[in-house]
Amino acid sequence: MSVEPVLTCRFCGQAHRPVPLPAGQKARCVRCDSVLARGARLGREAPLVFSLTGLVLAAPAALLPFMSAGKFGAERTSRLFTGVDSLWSGGMPALGALVFLCGGLLPLFLLAALAILHARGRSARPGAVGRFLFRAAHVLEHWAIPEVQVLAVLVALMKLGSLVTVTIGPGFWFYAAMALSLLMAQHSFNLDLGAPQLEAGEEPADPT
Repeated sequence: MSVEPVLTCRFCGQAHRPVPLPAGQKARCVRCDSVLARGARLGREAPLVFSLTGLVLAAPAALLPFMSAGKFGAERTSRLFTGVDSLWSGGMPALGALVFLCGGLLPLFLLAALAILHARGRSARPGAVGRFLFRAAHVLEHWAIPEVQVLAVLVALMKLGSLVTVTIGPGFWFYAAMALSLLMAQHSFNLDLGAPQLEAGEEPADPT
C-alpha cells in the first residue's frame, strides 16, 4: 500500500521519498532538477530549538514593559499590546486587530506549528495532521511579521527621541529576540522548499 508523499516538486509534480541530507547538501527533483530541500546547516534540531525558544520568549515580551516615554517628570509606560488598545479605542479597530494578529497571535501560532511539525516529522508517516500544519504554516509565514513591529518601535524611537525621553524596556528586547527566533525557525525549516522529513513516495530525490 503506497503512502501519500508529503513533498512533491512544485514545478513538475514529481513525488519523492525520504533522503538523508547532510548540512549544506541539496535534494533535487529527479525529473526537472529543481531544488526540493536543503540540509540544515545548524543541525536537524535547529527548527525545534528556535521554535521553542520563541514560544518561551513570548511570555515576558507580552508581560514586561515594552517602552516608556516621558517629559517634564511625566512618564507613560506601555506594553506590547498597549498600541492595539489605543488603536481600538481611537476608532481604528480594524488596524488594531491587524496589528494584534500579525504582531502577536499569528507568530505564536506559527512557532507552535513549526515546533509540532518538527517533532512529528521524525516519524515515517506525518499523516493528515502534519500535512495540515505544514500548509497552515506556509500561509501563516506571510502574515506573522513581528519584525515589522520591531522596526516600527525603532522608527518611533528615532522620531520621538528629540521630543521626549524614550526608554526601551525589557519587553521589547524579549519581543525582538522572539521575532529573531521565528525568522531562524522558518529559515531552518525551509518552508518554501518543503518539510525536512519527507514521506514515502514514488521515487527518491537526487541529492547533490
